[in-house]
Amino acid sequence: MARIVNSALLAGAPAELTPAERRKGERTLAKRQARNPLRRARLGCCSRWLLDPSARVGDWLWCDTDDDLGRVTEVAE
Repeated sequence: MARIVNSALLAGAPAELTPAERRKGERTLAKRQARNPLRRARLGCCSRWLLDPSARVGDWLWCDTDDDLGRVTEVAE
């Protein structure tokens, strides 16, 4: 699984995160992942579940079945 995060779709110039904002974001993700490491996400392109501790409905994740990005349509704790 791959997660792509970039600012290619932003209208203006991307804003750089400060070191404090980056640390806060990393702590938030780590807490979310520690709560439920077996969290599953279902993609709209197929009926397969993927393990992803931080995916939310609407996120785009890489689908190995279709070799393309698929949107998360459902999340199970």
